[in-house]
Amino acid sequence: MIAFATSILAKATVVTVLALAGTRLARGSRAAVRHVLLAGLFPVLLILPAASIVAPAVRIAVPIAPQAAIVRSAPDTIPEASVPGQPAQAGAVMTPAFRVPRLSPSALLVAGWAAGATMFLVPVFAGLWQVRVLRRSGLPWRDGQAVVNRAKGEAGIRRHVEVLLHASMSGPMTCGAFRPAIVMPSDAETWADDDLRRAIVHELEHVRRGDWPSRCVARVACACYWFHPAVWIAWRRLNLEAERACDDAVLRRAEATAYADQLVVLARRLSGASRPPVLAMANRHDLATRVGAVLDTTQPRGRAGAQWVGLAAAVSALILTAVSPLRLVAVGQTSFQSARAAGNEQRFDAASIRPCQAEEAPPGPARGGMGGTNASFSPGRMNVPCATLEQLIYLAYAGAGAPLDKQLENVVPGGASDDRKVRGGPAWVHSQHSKFAVEATAAGASDRYVLVGTMLQSLLEGRFHLKVHRETEDVPMWAMTVAKGGLKIKPMRPGECAPYDAATFDPNAPKPTCGNLTMGGRGPNVVWKFNGFQLRSLAARLSSALGSYVADRTGVTDEFMLRFEFHPDESTPGIHWPPEREGDTSAPEAASVFTALEQQVGVKLEKTRGPRGYLVIDHVEPLSPGR
Repeated sequence: MIAFATSILAKATVVTVLALAGTRLARGSRAAVRHVLLAGLFPVLLILPAASIVAPAVRIAVPIAPQAAIVRSAPDTIPEASVPGQPAQAGAVMTPAFRVPRLSPSALLVAGWAAGATMFLVPVFAGLWQVRVLRRSGLPWRDGQAVVNRAKGEAGIRRHVEVLLHASMSGPMTCGAFRPAIVMPSDAETWADDDLRRAIVHELEHVRRGDWPSRCVARVACACYWFHPAVWIAWRRLNLEAERACDDAVLRRAEATAYADQLVVLARRLSGASRPPVLAMANRHDLATRVGAVLDTTQPRGRAGAQWVGLAAAVSALILTAVSPLRLVAVGQTSFQSARAAGNEQRFDAASIRPCQAEEAPPGPARGGMGGTNASFSPGRMNVPCATLEQLIYLAYAGAGAPLDKQLENVVPGGASDDRKVRGGPAWVHSQHSKFAVEATAAGASDRYVLVGTMLQSLLEGRFHLKVHRETEDVPMWAMTVAKGGLKIKPMRPGECAPYDAATFDPNAPKPTCGNLTMGGRGPNVVWKFNGFQLRSLAARLSSALGSYVADRTGVTDEFMLRFEFHPDESTPGIHWPPEREGDTSAPEAASVFTALEQQVGVKLEKTRGPRGYLVIDHVEPLSPGR
């Protein structure tokens, strides 16, 4: 959400600055032309957020400062049953902490914007109601109606324009989009004929030009962008140019000095009157500028013409089409290679990478596990039987190795790598027909997050001359939070799971192995058993099941022994359940994944939007025999 708001702000700024620059360049032209240029801005500002959502994304990388240090965090991925994890440290077990959910920065941003927009929209609706009251309480003026009927024919207006008198008005005002009306002060009956005619001609020009609806649209746009000073500058300029364009219409039939005197009188009336209606067009602060423009004999005057209106509409549509697809994405100024250089980089003592065939891969799950591979490890040894380079990249930079690099903290966890997570590079990087087997050893290295993390990164960079960077995009996702009734599970007790030992590991041992996830079935249901995992690991597994990223926003860092059972349905497209399981009656059908989460775990899922990270390949070379 923050990334999306930043993109909208940047694009709105560009569009507004372009409009203001255009009016600046057209300062020697007619006021009507400058008004047309500004009038096209505000619809663009209103449409821009929606257009940015539906338009295909064109990403613009924005450099960000590198992090000062690389901090270890808990893993985002969950190993399969065949790939147990490291033991949980006894000191990491904490007492249950039922925390009050905190508002995310995105939620605070939306709340702040909504509060400001509401504050600025309320006067708009109040002004519309005020105009409604004025029209209903105003008195029809027959003599003024006769003047309007004669003048509107000269102005080229065919529809009916109502004329009303109202005691609360200090000056003329035009209102109404479909049923326009001119509301005059009650003493207008005593005005000189020439003064009345000039005032009527000015107001009729507002009607002909459609200034009332365009002003309302602009005011709503200002409320939506209430925090943006350039938008308010454009609003002020729009109103001034509209008044000057209508003044030019008066000067086609009137003497400039007489009309300037009338504007001075209007300024006195507005200064001594109570506050005018919110949506009234005349502003006493602009009258001095208007008087100066009226007396300036060198000022070009006249209507904008259909060609200028068409040109402004075309330019507005072109700018909207060109700007709305743009997305700002953060890109670290340093690569992963230079980021690791700040620490103590570790390398394998011996490693081999060779091309392999798919049939060489051992039996087992084709997806999931460590970056979608059948990777295995033991102290000082790592083995990836057969995987694409895309899978190896994901495994090293965003899978099991992700905890060593905070730059990839939000890369979609769980499941196999795909083109959403690793992008760019030649086709062979992603092809299932181009796979590699990796075997490597490192004496004394027992941490799998080092073996299948920084060490594998160094290996890929050396053998494939690989360079990658991270980008983010704003996408729909799920947010996992603590349910209203609190968690239904308790933190793991010390010694509740057995430490992992590659030599003696037995998935069927009575005591569960720390860091091990088993996935099976009971009747028509799916059963997951987590041994010593945080809730973020459950979120990662749910990401694969739901086919959409699940962000852990529970704020709970305890580790749990968790059994989770649910019935797969259309909401879990990532689970390929055998059809014969649907008719299995050996166990009652469990609840759906959403209901089961609240009943068994005490967490809930809600739809939201947020940043999702992915990897972009900047450079890669085929594997050569000499490397």
